[in-house]
Amino acid sequence: MIVKMQFHWLLLYLPVRRRLLFQYIFFFSGKMMKNIVILIILCSAALCSNGQSFLTKYPKLTKKNMPAFFADWKTYSDSINASNIIADSVLDDVIKQETALCGIEECDNNIIPIFKILPRYIMVMRYYLEIDTVMARICLGSPVFNSDLRADQFEIDSITPILPHDGLYLTTDIYKVLSKFVGGVRSGNKISRIKKGNVNKIKKYIPVDYGHWGGYWWFTSFPTITNIFYANNLIAVIRRTSWWTGDEIWYINTNGKFIRCSEPVSSWVE
Repeated sequence: MIVKMQFHWLLLYLPVRRRLLFQYIFFFSGKMMKNIVILIILCSAALCSNGQSFLTKYPKLTKKNMPAFFADWKTYSDSINASNIIADSVLDDVIKQETALCGIEECDNNIIPIFKILPRYIMVMRYYLEIDTVMARICLGSPVFNSDLRADQFEIDSITPILPHDGLYLTTDIYKVLSKFVGGVRSGNKISRIKKGNVNKIKKYIPVDYGHWGGYWWFTSFPTITNIFYANNLIAVIRRTSWWTGDEIWYINTNGKFIRCSEPVSSWVE
């Protein structure tokens, strides 16, 4: 499933991941900026709220209702996956390769989570042109956005990965429910108390790691794909390999087929 979001200016509003060396300078008329903001709001609403009505049953997650919560979450995820078709066979193959080992080494105090967690959406930045790979290597493996691109040379897609049999899709709203349950969340300049008992309870179901900078959590099976840059000659896959590390994997177009590089083109540590 791919959600198309036209207007390459939307890249301005993407969350900045790690050390991507992107700088975007654009000048908009007031009317154009208004239209862009409206488009972003509509896209966000469509992406974040679709099909999550089961959350209304859990205004507060508790030890008692936790089994039912995860059962409903699984039902929701399976319903999405059942109709999920990745039409782009190249992207499908890349994502399958990168998620094949997802969560295989996760074990905290001999506790192996019941479920693997995948993102509901993976952002795909599509370049309909040849990328300068020399410059991309200088920029830590990431293609640099060119503000001179025509509208038909760039767009932002959002793709849903295929779910393994024991997988769940994580969304923003589900993340909020989980974060509220375990505590340790930043609000302004304060961070709430971490509820260690609740953390231990939830670890039986899903992987749980506290964010390196504090005030947030990773309910994620690693490695996880955060972004994909897709050009005619190069696919750059940005991965988070743990709660404090990440890397970038390149697939180079060789004689019409994208071949995975054996080593990351770059890696990082928080």
